[in-house]
Amino acid sequence: MIYLDTSALINLYLLEDGSEEVSRIVTGQDHPLPVWELQEVELINALRLKVFRKELGKADANRQIDLFFARKASGQYFYPPISRSDLLAEFHKTGQWTVEIGCPTLDVMHVACALHIKADAFITFDQRQRELAHRSGLH
Repeated sequence: MIYLDTSALINLYLLEDGSEEVSRIVTGQDHPLPVWELQEVELINALRLKVFRKELGKADANRQIDLFFARKASGQYFYPPISRSDLLAEFHKTGQWTVEIGCPTLDVMHVACALHIKADAFITFDQRQRELAHRSGLH
């Protein structure tokens, strides 16, 4: 199972550096992608921020948001079962690296969730988060 950080997930909706690679990885798997509430709200807000920054039109952002919900409804994405207490314990364990790497809270949460749901791979375009995932045992 592949876990996409929001920095990678948005590449399925906008043509950016890395979009082709993320698309290739995602289409090469047979399973739906795990997408939990944090990824959903971050993706939607990232698209809206692009409108605010004049990098994307409002109608285009709304089309991409609708596409996300259509993919979720069709089964391309699923909410993985998450035990909040186990996720929090994984967060505290994973967060030990913050003093060395400097990852923000939400980056640690993504890595903790990937570990919690036993993802096989973690995809991100954030170097610090990549280092955190690696130190935590993710590929």
